[in-house]
Order: sequence, then C-alpha cells, then structure tokens
Amino acid sequence: MKKRLNYLLLVLCLLVASACKNGVSTTASGKDEGAGGCEGEKAKAILWVDYKKGRSIPAGVAIRTVKVRANVFADGSVKVLSFCKKQSFRVEDYLLKRLKVYRIRDWAFEGNYIQTGEQYLQLRYIPAWIK
Repeated sequence: MKKRLNYLLLVLCLLVASACKNGVSTTASGKDEGAGGCEGEKAKAILWVDYKKGRSIPAGVAIRTVKVRANVFADGSVKVLSFCKKQSFRVEDYLLKRLKVYRIRDWAFEGNYIQTGEQYLQLRYIPAWIK
C-alpha cells in the first residue's frame, strides 16, 4: 500500500512539474501571447540589415534570422511593429538601430520582391557584429 502511494505521489509530482515547465503565458484561445499572431504567416522578404556589399562574412560565423511584422514605406525605410518571438533587449535594440539607417533598394520594389505596407519580414543579422 505504501509503495503504491509513493508511486502515485511521484507521478503527481511529475505531472505538476511538467505543467509548470510548459506553462508559458497563453491566452484563452491557447496561443502564445509573445508570438503576436505570427504562426503560419510566411515572410514576404529577407532583409540583411547589417551586411554591406564588399564586406566578407568570415567562415564559420553564425547568422541569425528574426521574423517581424513591419511596415515598409515607399522611401525604402522599415518600421518594426512587433517581433514574432521575444528577443533579448540587446538584439531588439541592435536591429532597431540598424533599421534606422537601412533602406530597401529600388530594384526590390520594381521587381515586386517587396511591396509597401504592413507585412511579415525576416531580418538577418550576424550576432558577432553586435557591439
């Protein structure tokens, strides 16, 4: 009888621990609040926010991609409305600073690679270049 009670107690503890571990903040619909409704949405374009032509990327350097919901303006500027997944303050700050000077080229608009307006984008950056 004591053995069964110990097993039952062990199983109960494991269930509680797994519920706490998986207990991320969710809304009533069961979706993650931090995701901002990005599940299932495809990015329209990939923007390299810190890469310039002629600058070589060393071999073996990590490249990261962050999915965002952004507003693209006709002058080529980009304003991030929300990050699909929560990023560290350092990464968010770096990307927002880079996007202040970043401009989308005219050929991207002319070739219908990207359009103006609100859309999902992927921002690529190299973590080793964050200062």
